[in-house]
Amino acid sequence: MSMRGVTMVELITVMALVSLIVLGAGVLLANSQRNLHNQFERVYGDTATDSYAVQKSFDAICRKASLRKAVVGEGGQSLELYYWQRGSAASSPEQYARFYRADNEVFVEHGTLAAGTWQPDAEVPVSTICIARHVASLLFAAEGTSLQMYLTYEDAGKLPVVCSSVRHHD
Repeated sequence: MSMRGVTMVELITVMALVSLIVLGAGVLLANSQRNLHNQFERVYGDTATDSYAVQKSFDAICRKASLRKAVVGEGGQSLELYYWQRGSAASSPEQYARFYRADNEVFVEHGTLAAGTWQPDAEVPVSTICIARHVASLLFAAEGTSLQMYLTYEDAGKLPVVCSSVRHHD
Protein backbone atom coordinates (compact mmCIF):
# COMPACT_ATOMS: atom_id res chain seq x y z
CA MET A 1 0.00 0.00 0.00
CA SER A 2 1.42 3.40 -1.01
CA MET A 3 1.05 6.45 1.17
CA ARG A 4 -0.12 9.66 -0.34
CA GLY A 5 0.82 13.16 0.91
CA VAL A 6 3.79 15.42 1.17
CA THR A 7 6.88 15.01 3.18
CA MET A 8 8.05 17.57 5.70
CA VAL A 9 11.00 18.50 3.44
CA GLU A 10 8.69 19.25 0.52
CA LEU A 11 6.41 21.35 2.76
CA ILE A 12 9.34 23.41 4.14
CA THR A 13 10.74 23.91 0.62
CA VAL A 14 7.40 25.23 -0.68
CA MET A 15 7.02 27.50 2.37
CA ALA A 16 10.52 28.91 1.82
CA LEU A 17 9.79 29.62 -1.85
CA VAL A 18 6.47 31.30 -1.03
CA SER A 19 8.19 33.38 1.68
CA LEU A 20 10.80 34.55 -0.82
CA ILE A 21 8.12 35.53 -3.32
CA VAL A 22 6.11 37.44 -0.67
CA LEU A 23 9.28 39.16 0.58
CA GLY A 24 10.21 40.23 -2.96
CA ALA A 25 6.71 41.57 -3.60
CA GLY A 26 6.85 43.49 -0.29
CA VAL A 27 10.17 45.11 -1.22
CA LEU A 28 8.79 46.10 -4.64
CA LEU A 29 5.67 47.63 -3.08
CA ALA A 30 7.71 49.55 -0.49
CA ASN A 31 10.05 50.92 -3.18
CA SER A 32 7.16 51.91 -5.42
CA GLN A 33 5.45 53.68 -2.49
CA ARG A 34 8.66 55.61 -1.70
CA ASN A 35 9.10 56.57 -5.36
CA LEU A 36 5.46 57.66 -5.60
CA HIS A 37 5.91 59.87 -2.52
CA ASN A 38 9.10 61.43 -3.93
CA GLN A 39 7.42 62.13 -7.27
CA PHE A 40 4.37 63.62 -5.56
CA GLU A 41 6.61 65.94 -3.51
CA ARG A 42 8.49 66.98 -6.63
CA VAL A 43 5.26 67.94 -8.42
CA TYR A 44 3.00 69.16 -5.57
CA GLY A 45 5.35 69.85 -2.65
CA ASP A 46 6.15 73.22 -1.09
CA THR A 47 9.19 73.74 -3.31
CA ALA A 48 7.20 73.12 -6.49
CA THR A 49 4.42 75.48 -5.45
CA ASP A 50 6.97 78.10 -4.32
CA SER A 51 8.78 77.79 -7.65
CA TYR A 52 5.52 78.26 -9.52
CA ALA A 53 4.57 81.29 -7.39
CA VAL A 54 7.99 82.91 -7.90
CA GLN A 55 7.86 82.37 -11.66
CA LYS A 56 4.31 83.69 -12.02
CA SER A 57 4.94 86.75 -9.81
CA PHE A 58 8.20 87.58 -11.57
CA ASP A 59 6.71 87.22 -15.04
CA ALA A 60 3.51 89.15 -14.25
CA ILE A 61 5.37 92.11 -12.78
CA CYS A 62 8.06 92.14 -15.48
CA ARG A 63 5.49 92.16 -18.28
CA LYS A 64 3.79 95.29 -16.94
CA ALA A 65 7.05 97.04 -15.96
CA SER A 66 8.32 100.21 -17.59
CA LEU A 67 11.10 100.04 -20.16
CA ARG A 68 12.48 103.30 -18.75
CA LYS A 69 14.09 101.93 -15.60
CA ALA A 70 14.86 98.69 -13.76
CA VAL A 71 17.25 98.67 -10.82
CA VAL A 72 19.31 95.55 -10.12
CA GLY A 73 20.73 95.82 -6.61
CA GLU A 74 24.39 95.42 -5.71
CA GLY A 75 25.66 92.00 -6.73
CA GLY A 76 22.29 91.16 -8.31
CA GLN A 77 20.71 90.59 -4.89
CA SER A 78 17.49 92.53 -5.56
CA LEU A 79 15.41 93.84 -8.43
CA GLU A 80 13.20 96.93 -8.44
CA LEU A 81 10.69 97.49 -11.25
CA TYR A 82 8.32 100.38 -11.92
CA TYR A 83 4.85 100.23 -13.46
CA TRP A 84 1.59 102.10 -13.94
CA GLN A 85 -1.72 101.40 -12.26
CA ARG A 86 -4.22 99.72 -14.55
CA GLY A 87 -5.99 102.27 -16.74
CA SER A 88 -3.67 105.11 -15.70
CA ALA A 89 -2.90 108.03 -18.03
CA ALA A 90 0.06 109.29 -15.96
CA SER A 91 3.27 110.19 -17.78
CA SER A 92 5.51 108.25 -15.38
CA PRO A 93 5.06 105.01 -13.43
CA GLU A 94 3.07 105.20 -10.20
CA GLN A 95 3.90 101.85 -8.58
CA TYR A 96 7.01 99.81 -7.86
CA ALA A 97 7.77 96.20 -7.00
CA ARG A 98 10.98 95.03 -5.38
CA PHE A 99 12.10 91.40 -5.29
CA TYR A 100 14.66 90.46 -2.62
CA ARG A 101 15.82 87.66 -0.33
CA ALA A 102 15.93 88.00 3.45
CA ASP A 103 17.36 85.09 5.42
CA ASN A 104 16.11 82.09 3.44
CA GLU A 105 12.88 83.58 2.05
CA VAL A 106 12.06 85.50 -1.12
CA PHE A 107 9.80 88.54 -0.85
CA VAL A 108 8.14 90.92 -3.27
CA GLU A 109 7.35 94.38 -1.94
CA HIS A 110 4.71 96.50 -3.69
CA GLY A 111 4.50 100.23 -3.09
CA THR A 112 3.52 103.59 -4.49
CA LEU A 113 5.93 106.10 -5.98
CA ALA A 114 5.84 109.76 -5.01
CA ALA A 115 4.16 111.71 -7.84
CA GLY A 116 6.53 112.41 -10.74
CA THR A 117 9.52 110.69 -9.11
CA TRP A 118 11.18 107.30 -9.03
CA GLN A 119 11.19 107.30 -5.21
CA PRO A 120 8.79 105.40 -2.93
CA ASP A 121 6.08 107.50 -1.32
CA ALA A 122 6.93 107.31 2.40
CA GLU A 123 3.39 108.19 3.43
CA VAL A 124 1.77 105.21 1.71
CA PRO A 125 2.22 101.80 3.35
CA VAL A 126 3.88 99.01 1.36
CA SER A 127 2.65 95.47 0.89
CA THR A 128 5.21 92.69 1.33
CA ILE A 129 4.50 89.09 0.34
CA CYS A 130 6.69 86.03 0.94
CA ILE A 131 6.69 83.99 -2.27
CA ALA A 132 9.32 81.29 -1.52
CA ARG A 133 10.99 79.63 1.46
CA HIS A 134 14.18 77.61 2.01
CA VAL A 135 16.07 79.62 -0.63
CA ALA A 136 19.87 79.40 -0.68
CA SER A 137 20.55 82.12 -3.27
CA LEU A 138 18.68 84.61 -5.43
CA LEU A 139 20.31 86.59 -8.25
CA PHE A 140 18.92 89.00 -10.81
CA ALA A 141 20.30 90.26 -14.10
CA ALA A 142 19.07 92.76 -16.69
CA GLU A 143 20.04 92.99 -20.33
CA GLY A 144 18.13 95.48 -22.45
CA THR A 145 14.43 94.85 -21.93
CA SER A 146 15.03 91.31 -20.65
CA LEU A 147 15.22 90.44 -16.95
CA GLN A 148 16.47 87.17 -15.48
CA MET A 149 16.11 85.55 -12.08
CA TYR A 150 18.21 82.64 -10.77
CA LEU A 151 16.96 80.97 -7.57
CA THR A 152 18.47 77.95 -5.81
CA TYR A 153 17.06 76.10 -2.83
CA GLU A 154 18.83 75.03 0.36
CA ASP A 155 18.10 71.39 -0.48
CA ALA A 156 20.55 70.48 -3.25
CA GLY A 157 18.08 67.84 -4.49
CA LYS A 158 15.57 70.53 -5.47
CA LEU A 159 15.85 71.92 -8.97
CA PRO A 160 16.83 75.59 -9.31
CA VAL A 161 14.41 78.12 -10.78
CA VAL A 162 15.57 80.11 -13.79
CA CYS A 163 13.18 82.74 -15.16
CA SER A 164 13.48 85.23 -17.96
CA SER A 165 10.91 87.85 -18.83
CA VAL A 166 10.65 90.93 -21.01
CA ARG A 167 9.39 94.37 -19.97
CA HIS A 168 6.73 95.68 -22.37
CA HIS A 169 5.55 99.16 -21.34
CA ASP A 170 7.16 102.50 -22.06
